[in-house]
Amino acid sequence: MNREFKLWFLKLLVNVPMRVFDRFLKFPVEAEFPQSRMLLNVYGKMMKTYQLDCVQGVFGAVPDRNFERLLRVSAKVLTSLSESDRYYRAWLGLAFVLAREEYLAELAKSEPADLVFEIRRQWLSDLSFLTEKQINSDLTGFYEYAICNYLSNLARRQVTYTNGGKNKK
Repeated sequence: MNREFKLWFLKLLVNVPMRVFDRFLKFPVEAEFPQSRMLLNVYGKMMKTYQLDCVQGVFGAVPDRNFERLLRVSAKVLTSLSESDRYYRAWLGLAFVLAREEYLAELAKSEPADLVFEIRRQWLSDLSFLTEKQINSDLTGFYEYAICNYLSNLARRQVTYTNGGKNKK
């Protein structure tokens, strides 16, 4: 099957139901459990990062908002399940624990040459001019670049909005 057609079809399978679900699903009124609060915090940071990415024009002049809906619907579904079912809540908690362990394990075995290769392969940035010592001086930063490109920088960015002379962060 044609790769482009396969991608189009997969996105169609995801995007059409997300429009419907986003309209009808609601967030729980209050996140009572730590797993739910962590999930909402992570999704909140991802949403902020997505919005900053949109402001930069990465998705063109007017983004289609499909990824935004995917984020919102998955947060609504997972938070609702976490708040109402102990079994799902336990699995969600386990996902956070395992993700942390996986991240730290991959970071610990990261080699500068492998990071340069992954960055070039995935994001088309050639960092081969950097020395191993330079990469090792900020191994965490280069590892983040290898797994999520510039998005980790956007996620940490402080944005100040000006509203009628009053600044708010």
